[in-house]
Amino acid sequence: MPNQTPVQRDAPLTRMARLFLWINSGCNSRCRMCDIWREKPGTNLSVAQIRRWAPRWRELSLGKVIICGEPLMHPDVWEIASVIREQGIRVEVLSNGLLLERHAHAVAAHCDAFRVSLDGPREVHDDVRNVPHAFDRLRAGLELLDRVRPDLAVEGRCAVHRHNFRHLGETVDAAHELGLRGISFSATDLHNEEAFRRFGAIDEAYVEALAIRGEDLDELAVQLAALRRDHAEDFASGYISDTPQDLDRLLTHYYRAVNGRAEFPPVRCNAPWTSAILEYDGTVRPCFPMPAYGTVHGHGGLAEAVNSPEALAFRRELDVLADTTCRFCVCPTVSDVGD
Repeated sequence: MPNQTPVQRDAPLTRMARLFLWINSGCNSRCRMCDIWREKPGTNLSVAQIRRWAPRWRELSLGKVIICGEPLMHPDVWEIASVIREQGIRVEVLSNGLLLERHAHAVAAHCDAFRVSLDGPREVHDDVRNVPHAFDRLRAGLELLDRVRPDLAVEGRCAVHRHNFRHLGETVDAAHELGLRGISFSATDLHNEEAFRRFGAIDEAYVEALAIRGEDLDELAVQLAALRRDHAEDFASGYISDTPQDLDRLLTHYYRAVNGRAEFPPVRCNAPWTSAILEYDGTVRPCFPMPAYGTVHGHGGLAEAVNSPEALAFRRELDVLADTTCRFCVCPTVSDVGD
C-alpha cells in the first residue's frame, strides 16, 4: 500500500479508531448536495440495541463513536449517547444544528465533541440548506450551548461546490461570528451514489448543478488566494484546520479533475482498516461511499460483520490508490487506532 499508513491487509480488525453510528433515517434539512432528506423518517436504532451492542464494542478497543445522520431527530439520542459513554467510549455528534437550541443542555451533558455543517454566510447557508432561517437557528443553538457549556469546542465543516465557492472567506467570517472553534473544508462528492443516499440521482443535471466548471475554476483559485491572504492568521493558528496546500489539493485539484483537466489527487486513506459505519437499519460499511459488508443482524454483531469472510476479502483486495470509489472520494482519512 504505497504512501499509506501501514495496514495489515489480511488481518481481522481487533482495534477500531472510530465508529460512525447513523442512528435514524431522514433529515430536516433539504440540502442541494444530499438526498438523505428524501428518506421517510422514523427508522431508528433503539436504545435496547445499543445497550446490547456497546459492551462488545469495547472488545474492539473502540476509541470513539461519531453519531451522525441528523441525530437530533432521534427521540432517544441522548440515552443512546449515555449508554455508549458508560462503556468509556468517547461520543461525538455531527448535526446540521437546526434543532440545537432545543437540545443544547443535553449536548452539553452527553457530548465530548460537537460538529455542525456550515455552508457559508447567512444567505448562502440558508440557500444551500433550502431551509428558511437555518443560519439563525444554528446561531441561536450555538449561543445557548456556549452559555451552558463554554468549554465544549464546536467546530464547523463546509462542503464546497458551485453555490458557495465564491464565499470561502465569508464562510470563515461566519464561523467566527457563530463562535465556532474551527472550520474545515471539503469538495462535494459528485460520483459515489452510496454516500448521502443518492441512488440513481447522480446524473448530468445533478453534477452540473454542483460542479465548479470552466472559468469558475479560475475564480476558485482567486478565492483560495484571497483566503490565504485575508485569513493567514486563521491558517497559522489552526482555526482553519486545512493547510493552503490541503485546500489546493482538496478543491482546486479535485474540481480540475472533475472537468477532465487533471487526474484526481492521490488518495491517502486507511479508513476501512480503522473504522466502520453502522446504519439505522443495521447495515455495516467500511466507509460511507463503499458497498456494505452486510448487516450487524446477519453477522451477529459489529466485530463479526467487519471480520466476516466478505469483509476480510474486500480489505485484502482494496487498493485505495487505484479503486475508483477511493479516487473520487472527497474525505479520505488516516487514523491511528489510538485516535
